[in-house]
Amino acid sequence: MSGMRKRAVLRVLAVLGLIAVSGCTQQQRPTDSGAPTSETTRSAMGSVPPSVAREVPPERRVRLARVSSERMCELVSPSVLDSLAFPVRPGRPREVGVDPPVRGCVFAARDDSGSVLVGTQPGGFADSGAREISLDGVRASKTRHANDCTVLAGVEGATLQVTVTEHGADPGRCESAASVARYALEGLVR
Repeated sequence: MSGMRKRAVLRVLAVLGLIAVSGCTQQQRPTDSGAPTSETTRSAMGSVPPSVAREVPPERRVRLARVSSERMCELVSPSVLDSLAFPVRPGRPREVGVDPPVRGCVFAARDDSGSVLVGTQPGGFADSGAREISLDGVRASKTRHANDCTVLAGVEGATLQVTVTEHGADPGRCESAASVARYALEGLVR
């Protein structure tokens, strides 16, 4: 990948990260007092998210490159994110840039402590992260920053992006992002 293209990808990732964080503070409903917070959920589960398996028949898998922002919110449900990352509100579609636009869905944490972004990048960006990883045989990479971790995974014609953003230090952030990516990959044409 050329240096110019990689810089453009990193800029888009930064913009999506800012949108994910800003989405946490806009028009939030009060947290239901009976709902577990990310603190109580993590202390009960430990820092490594559990595995949530699913099997999607090949004929029912979708092509990520053709998925709209609204449909991005259907790739992973809030209840699955509750298990793999932390309790979240329903997703909000986001679109950034043009030619092609970067589509995604931001799920804000119920306690406003972070968010999960499930998005799509153009094909060929799976190796844009700082460290290569394998997600059940799918070529992927990850980049960890102070408050977030982004996992990029290559699929047919596109790159799946999962960014878990949390305020504060949580060593399980990248494990959560990888678990969400694994789950989403099961529903995608690879």
